[in-house]
Amino acid sequence: MVFYKIYDRQTLALADAGIVKDYSVDFDYIANNTSTIDITRPSKGFDGDMVALLQGASLIALGVVTAIDNGELKISFRHPKYLFRDRILNVFLFTSLLGKRFDAVSGLRVILDQAFVHPADPRRRLPIELRTFGQDLGAIWVDDAPSIDMIEFIDYLFDHYNVYLDFEMDFFNDRIICTIIKNTTSGKVLKDNIKLSNPELDNNELPRENVAVLFNKDIGTTHRTFFLLQNNTLTTNANHAQRIFPPATRYIEWDAVDAIREGYTAEELAFSEIGGNVYNHCIQYKLAKKQTMVAVRHFNYGDAITIIYKGRSYESIYSGLRFKMNDPFYTLFFGKTRVDFSDRMKIHNQRRFARKN
Repeated sequence: MVFYKIYDRQTLALADAGIVKDYSVDFDYIANNTSTIDITRPSKGFDGDMVALLQGASLIALGVVTAIDNGELKISFRHPKYLFRDRILNVFLFTSLLGKRFDAVSGLRVILDQAFVHPADPRRRLPIELRTFGQDLGAIWVDDAPSIDMIEFIDYLFDHYNVYLDFEMDFFNDRIICTIIKNTTSGKVLKDNIKLSNPELDNNELPRENVAVLFNKDIGTTHRTFFLLQNNTLTTNANHAQRIFPPATRYIEWDAVDAIREGYTAEELAFSEIGGNVYNHCIQYKLAKKQTMVAVRHFNYGDAITIIYKGRSYESIYSGLRFKMNDPFYTLFFGKTRVDFSDRMKIHNQRRFARKN
């Protein structure tokens, strides 16, 4: 039997529980879509509470309630990162907590701790224990907007630095464990000989930008130019064998004085703008729930993976999972853009804020 439990977001006290008629889970880290649970009676939960979808003692999905329709008997929820859906003052601009160059993992921990674990507003406080795994010392933040949308910032760190949030419930200590992870896992392979698999590939596999030109905003002279390579690193060699073509250029303001004061390099700034664009594609891969060759639920966001299909290799990263209660398939998503395969329309889901350019 499948059932659900809803827990108060601040106390983790059980607020509601019931039987599930049907569910649809969409944990696509890029698209941030809504998942749903069809229930049998009106729910006593509220927007913002935690919801757990279970089959026996096994957890199917953990999320944050975004809406409860007691007329239609439907609960809507999203990925647990939506616990942090709020705006905060730009800590990079107004405080000394972080500089423009920071460690993406520990930096996010500092922000989440200030905003949600020890906030001034007691109603924003969450029973969160923050943990970290790995580091990325080269993160750069140059946005001068007065506030930060936390979900957009969390998505930005995944898009550019492969840093994501993992959640679990600790009922013994009445805590939500949130682990901030820098994923460097590589070497996984998916082949088209897996039983009952059906990959669909986006036709447009080119990075949206693969050249970063740093320029002086006052006089328009070029400081340095960097080129994106097929292995998601940068080079200054325009004739490098792994350079991506055709050129798609992004122009970035360069302030040498600011860079020295904040401690970042030209290459780090360039990577913050075009790094990760080698994954500017979408691959949908359907796998039967009953197959045993691939442990679908063991994939982690940002896992580097090679997909072999019709004799060609595609280098990508794992970025999402969708499945339904009575559907015999999982649908896995790889890459950082999303495509409507019915009309092949490209959706450029850039995880970047408005900047001075």
